[in-house]
Amino acid sequence: MGALLTASLPSLLNKFRVYIGLLRLLDYSISEEITKAVEDDFVDMRKNDPQSITADDLHRLLVVARLLSLSAGQKTLSRERWQRAKELELQRNNRLQEQKYINGNEL
Repeated sequence: MGALLTASLPSLLNKFRVYIGLLRLLDYSISEEITKAVEDDFVDMRKNDPQSITADDLHRLLVVARLLSLSAGQKTLSRERWQRAKELELQRNNRLQEQKYINGNEL
């Protein structure tokens, strides 16, 4: 089983890369209502902790939300996809923090 996974993993990863690359080419929009909700979320996050999110972080969230939407066959951003993008980004940041400290030592 391990040999099979090792042999097929690079091929599978390449297929995912192609798929995501194609998603980027699709038409996509964000309604004014969702734009306002995203702006409000960004302001709230900055109020709670100004160092917690930057314009680059917001851009990354929007890209993730876009790819989530398109991969689900939606050509517009929904509140559900926006929330999911925020959850995924939080999980990613938590993993980075966990990797930063091993056995109580900062790497």
